[in-house]
Amino acid sequence: MPVVHTPVGILSFPNLFKPRPRSPGADPVYSCSLLFDQAAQRHPLFALMKKAVDELVDQTWGAGKSQDPKFMARIRSPFRSCSDKDYKGYDIPGGVYISPWSNNKPGIIDARKQEILVPDDVWPGQLARLTVNPFSYDQPGNPGVNFGLNNIQVCGPGAERLDGRKSAADEFNEYSGPGAGALAGTDADPF
Repeated sequence: MPVVHTPVGILSFPNLFKPRPRSPGADPVYSCSLLFDQAAQRHPLFALMKKAVDELVDQTWGAGKSQDPKFMARIRSPFRSCSDKDYKGYDIPGGVYISPWSNNKPGIIDARKQEILVPDDVWPGQLARLTVNPFSYDQPGNPGVNFGLNNIQVCGPGAERLDGRKSAADEFNEYSGPGAGALAGTDADPF
């Protein structure tokens, strides 16, 4: 299936530098979730994502199946409602998310197309966009479509971090207690 671009969304649960199992006993994979508000869902790229899924459904299960509500209710969609989760940041009115994954490490770049190599430079809550490809699966009792994760572009800081982690500068005030003045204006290493 073709590679499609997502609109910009909110990054959540990024496992992009070290693979992790999606469930106990499963093989480790690279993965993330990307949350879309209603504005992102109106973006033309979101429509192309949905079209790619519909074409795959028709190709896999038969022509017209993507337009059959009864059939579509029986398979798992890659588009899931944010209201199904109670994680921080998923309280987007009318929001949906996708959870693409891959056995291979995705390429990760910033807004200026510079490769991101440091895991701490990518965190939940950042704005990001992905390249993904839809794939179908038909495990016993669990047919559906999901997205394979190809590459990611971190577009900006977004709002607050979804994991609640704060920078050291946010957690400390300037220190002016004992010993602080002894190092001022020197190149001495206090440790």
